[in-house]
Amino acid sequence: MSKFKKFSIIGASLAIFFIAGSAISQNIKFNPIKPGAKSSAQMTDEQQAVLAVRTAKASVVSIVGRGSKNSPQSGFGLTSPLLEEVSGTGFVIDKDGLIVTNNHVVSEKGFEYFVILADGESFKAEVTGNDPIDDIALLKIDAPGLSPVRLGDSDALETGQSVFAIGNSLGKYQNSVTRGVISGLGRSVDENLAGRNLVQHNWIQTDAAISLGNSGGPLINLAGEVVGMNTLMDVGGSALGFAVPINVIKDAVHQLKTFGKVSRPFMGIQFLPIDARVQLERGLPVKDGALIVFVAKGGAAEQAGILAGDIIISVDGKVLNQQNPLNVVIQKYQAGNQVILKVLRGGQNLELPLVLGQFQVPN
Repeated sequence: MSKFKKFSIIGASLAIFFIAGSAISQNIKFNPIKPGAKSSAQMTDEQQAVLAVRTAKASVVSIVGRGSKNSPQSGFGLTSPLLEEVSGTGFVIDKDGLIVTNNHVVSEKGFEYFVILADGESFKAEVTGNDPIDDIALLKIDAPGLSPVRLGDSDALETGQSVFAIGNSLGKYQNSVTRGVISGLGRSVDENLAGRNLVQHNWIQTDAAISLGNSGGPLINLAGEVVGMNTLMDVGGSALGFAVPINVIKDAVHQLKTFGKVSRPFMGIQFLPIDARVQLERGLPVKDGALIVFVAKGGAAEQAGILAGDIIISVDGKVLNQQNPLNVVIQKYQAGNQVILKVLRGGQNLELPLVLGQFQVPN
């Protein structure tokens, strides 16, 4: 089995391919606790968990896509339409009907998509924008009385923190809930993403059980806030799930609503985040930073004089480490911005100015 087949998307039940800034203003309040009820400080862990799930579940939706593809099984060199259905999960982020889900849940061309609310009511949905790099998509429905989720802060997460995954498990068990913890932060996922072999360096790892159909569903904390979006699972291990951080989603949604697309800065490199293991294996002189393993011809890094084998220590004085990897630091800038890179090359310290390019999504 090839390496990339370890990861599986947890969304569409149709075709299982393997992969796995500016914040939106949210004036959303929790449902008031009834008079005489305990405050969160007085609640047991179980009571907090029940309240958190109850708060979020009303905003979680199931997503169903229906369409046809040509079947090569019809004989005589002809094809016939094959009706298919995909399923996933999403969550409402504003009262006007905007819903966030994974891009791979709604990426089938020619399909019609429908959103099923927690009360069972169904609405036809329109895909209004997407960010295939971080596997984010926006849907819009025309429905009254929607209850948006409350968005949390994924930068404030800590390993060991309790979380809950809510989703349309297997495409038929709507609003299923599982509990786990934050198993890791800033995880690198270098598997195949929709055939693009894109590397993610900052995803959330959780052991909350997730399954097919959960893609696009919220990962919530004990306060009932969404801190991530369940996106993929590693089928090579037990209880290994990954979620897109909510702060990444906030920025993508803001850009899609404001500009109609997501603009990302681009250096034109491939790098390896340095930790103690990488330092030992590669015999490197530092335990933090970004080891450059490839420089794209004509890219921003090549124009700045970056070479394979260089180690980037900091960007505009911001030191790179496991908590602040290069790709996360760079995403705080815009294409066209100039940054100063502190680079270690053969024992020599260099400062190189670099003008960030514009990332283009590959076809």
